[in-house]
Amino acid sequence: MTTERMRAAASLADVLARENAALQRLDFAAAVALVADKEAALANLVSQGEAGSQQSLPPEAVSLGRQLQALAAENRTLLERAIIVQTRVVGIIARAARPPSARSYAANGQHNQPRRAAAITLSARA
Repeated sequence: MTTERMRAAASLADVLARENAALQRLDFAAAVALVADKEAALANLVSQGEAGSQQSLPPEAVSLGRQLQALAAENRTLLERAIIVQTRVVGIIARAARPPSARSYAANGQHNQPRRAAAITLSARA
């Protein structure tokens, strides 16, 4: 593995670690701000070409490869969680923004009371 390829892999690992940290904090603005850096680091790594077989790789390259795999797996999990959280937040806002429904009458001729929305809490542990 060339020195340039090692630098490119280390750069991608750094960006993934920063993005994962932002996603863990639920700091979606910071995570989105890293998208361009992540894409550039990935493109740089891809431009370095294929790595050789694992038998010919130095131990530090194998370690870096494993680190990248772990960071990428964590990144996927955190991005999936972020999508779930954002979907819930959008749903809460959409329900809150709905106009009140028209009043209706019960069988006894009385107005039906509108149902109150249930309390909802958000947790950083989605």
